[in-house]
Amino acid sequence: MGIAELEAKMAKMENTIKDLSSRLTVTQDIQEIEKLQRIYGYLLDFQYHKDVVDLFSDDTESVEVAGRGIYLGKKGAERFFLTSQGAPREPWQMAHHMQLQGVVNVNLDGKTAFGRWHVLFMCVGGWGEPPKPTAAWGFGLYENTYVKENGKWLFKKLYFNRIFYTPFDQGWVKVPDMSRVRPPETADLPSTTHHPYPAGYVIPFHFNNPITGKAPKR
Repeated sequence: MGIAELEAKMAKMENTIKDLSSRLTVTQDIQEIEKLQRIYGYLLDFQYHKDVVDLFSDDTESVEVAGRGIYLGKKGAERFFLTSQGAPREPWQMAHHMQLQGVVNVNLDGKTAFGRWHVLFMCVGGWGEPPKPTAAWGFGLYENTYVKENGKWLFKKLYFNRIFYTPFDQGWVKVPDMSRVRPPETADLPSTTHHPYPAGYVIPFHFNNPITGKAPKR
């Protein structure tokens, strides 16, 4: 084997190693983002709201959940999770969210990423006036942005569109949204989109069709 052929094989091996290393990094990043999202769900359900805030970047863009307004920056995330979402619960209140069918894509810069998740939840909330304990279930989607800082993935932007939130014995056709109207006393801006069933609203996809390379469309 001549020197030129040997050098060509060495260069090919180096490129293969670089490619495999890059693929490994992306795979590890996706795993860490999925872990971040799942841990967020557990902390949220069991009211570890201060720990939830720690999952957000100091450079957070915004938090927007259903029709509860837009909270800007890390300070906005603190107000939402510690004041609005973190308001004291009645002993009978309960919430359990299952985050499903996640699709995570890391950008080429390796520092930012997007994730989309279905959320099916079961809870006991207050419904009626005065509010009384009501078993309910709901469904919605997250379309989130993440950022990698100092080797750790954090939330950059959290957006959740709730499609229905209904008493379990009535269903979303009769009662698509049983949430009580809350004054946006702590939000920075009104919600951009909140379209419960039967609006048919679809959050724009952050990803393209993997076969055609084009944005999904109906």
